[in-house]
Amino acid sequence: MKKGIMYWMLLALFIAQLAEASPLDSEAEIREVIELFRVSIIDKDKATFSSLFFSEDIPFIAVFSEGMLAKKRMENPKYPAAVDFGQFGSPVKMLDGDDAEEEKIWNIKIQTDGYLASVHFDYSDYVNDKQRAYGTESWSMIKVDNKWKITSVLFTVTEVD
Repeated sequence: MKKGIMYWMLLALFIAQLAEASPLDSEAEIREVIELFRVSIIDKDKATFSSLFFSEDIPFIAVFSEGMLAKKRMENPKYPAAVDFGQFGSPVKMLDGDDAEEEKIWNIKIQTDGYLASVHFDYSDYVNDKQRAYGTESWSMIKVDNKWKITSVLFTVTEVD
């Protein structure tokens, strides 16, 4: 009898370990989120874009490059070195407007334990097929109810003349 109970307990433990979050599976899932992010910007798909975030109130912080900041401060000496665009509302607001937009993403690096993730990549931002800016971007993510959600976005910005 005890062997039977022990067998079922070991089987349950084995199944639980199989169901455990795998960093390799998580990396593939996170790459899917990155692609949904990218495509939802192109398609101006606000529903999909919104669904990628943990909440509408996440930090969405831009840090401006030295060169860009020097140029901006010639026009406005009080131009900030960084801005939390989250203070202006939900990230989905960036999809407003009629201009065609695209964020090209490469050099993706993901660190995860299957529950928490840090994502870092290079990007370039295009409006109406013309490059507007470039930089690096960093996301913090968590897995909630088997879905990866972005909890913060930090990015550097260098404008293209």
